[in-house]
Amino acid sequence: MMAPSLYASLLGGWMVLALTAVLVTGGALALRGLLAVLLLVLCGMGSGPVPDMARILTGCGPALALCVWVFGPRRGDGVTPREREVLPFFLSGIAALATAFGRCDLLEAFLGCGLVVRLGLAIGPRGLERDGWQALRMGLGGLLVAQGGLFMLQAGWGHVQDQAGAILLVGGLLLACGVPGRAGPVAPDWNMEILAVLPVLAQAARTWPVLLPALTFMGCVCLAWAVLSRQGRSFPAGYWAGWAVLAAGLPGGAIGGLPLAACLLVMACITPWGGRLSGSMLWPPSLPGMAVVLVLVGEMGEIPPVALLAGASLWPVMAARTGAGHDRSEWGQASLLLAIGCMVLGCAAYYQMGNGW
Repeated sequence: MMAPSLYASLLGGWMVLALTAVLVTGGALALRGLLAVLLLVLCGMGSGPVPDMARILTGCGPALALCVWVFGPRRGDGVTPREREVLPFFLSGIAALATAFGRCDLLEAFLGCGLVVRLGLAIGPRGLERDGWQALRMGLGGLLVAQGGLFMLQAGWGHVQDQAGAILLVGGLLLACGVPGRAGPVAPDWNMEILAVLPVLAQAARTWPVLLPALTFMGCVCLAWAVLSRQGRSFPAGYWAGWAVLAAGLPGGAIGGLPLAACLLVMACITPWGGRLSGSMLWPPSLPGMAVVLVLVGEMGEIPPVALLAGASLWPVMAARTGAGHDRSEWGQASLLLAIGCMVLGCAAYYQMGNGW
C-alpha cells in the first residue's frame, strides 16, 4: 500500500491526464480502455494493504465501474458527444479520491463537484433540461440535508441529536446519489456516487457508531421502496443499493468488510442498456448470490429480524420481474446464482477455519 498523500496525488494526476486526453483526442476505445485499466491498477495498489482484500475490492469499485462502462455494450450507434464521454472519467476519479480520503466533509465537496458538472452538461438550448432539474433537486437537496446531519454529529450535542444527525447524513447522501427513487433514463455513470458514499460512511461509522443503525434503517427503506414500487427496472438499482446500504451498516466482525465489497462489486458490474438498467449481471456468476449470502449471514449475527425481512424481499422482487414479462427461467437462474454463492462462501469459510487468512 502506498502513502495516502502519494495515492491522492496520483489519482489527481490521472484525472488531469484522462480528461485532457479524452477532450483532445475524442476518446478512442483503445485510449479509454487504457485509462480505465490504469485507474483500476492504481486503485488496487493504493486502496489498502495486500492482506486486506475487502478494502482493496471496495476501493476498486469506481474503477471497475468505469472499466465496465468502457468495455461494455453501447446503446444505438454508440456515438456520444465528447463532453459526455468525459463525465464517467471525471466521476470515477472524484469517487476514487473521496474513497481515498475517507472524510464525509470532503465527500460532500466531491459530490458537489460532480453535481456541478452534471448540471453543466444538462444545459440545452432552452436552459436546464428535465434531467438537469431532477439532478438539481435531488442532488442539492440531499447535500444540504447531509451537511446538516454532519454538523449535528460533529457538534456532539447528545445521543438523541446524534441519532437524528446520523439519519440526516445517511439519508441526505443517499438522496444526493438518487437512491431510492431514481426515475427516468439511467446514465452510464449512475453508480459512481454510491460507490464512493458507502465506503466513506462505513469508515465514518468507526468514529460515530450511531451511523450503523441509521445505515441498517435506510437499507431497509431502500429494499422496501424497490419492493413496493413494483417496477422491474428498480431491481438492479434501488434493490442492490438497499443490500449495499445494509452491508455498510454491519459492524466489523468475523467477515469484516466482505459483504460491502461484494455488494459494491455487483453494483459496479450492472450496466444500463437502452436507458434502463438491465436485470442480469452475468460476470462473475457467483458474485450476486455470494453478496446476498454474506449480508444475510452478517445480519443474522447482529439483527435477525432484519435478515429475515431482507431475505423475504427476494420473493416479491423476482415475482414482479417475472410478471413484467421476463422469462420464468430467471427463477432458476436466481436459484443457481444463490446456490453458487453459498458454495463459494462455504469454501471460503472452510478455508478460513482450517488455515486462516
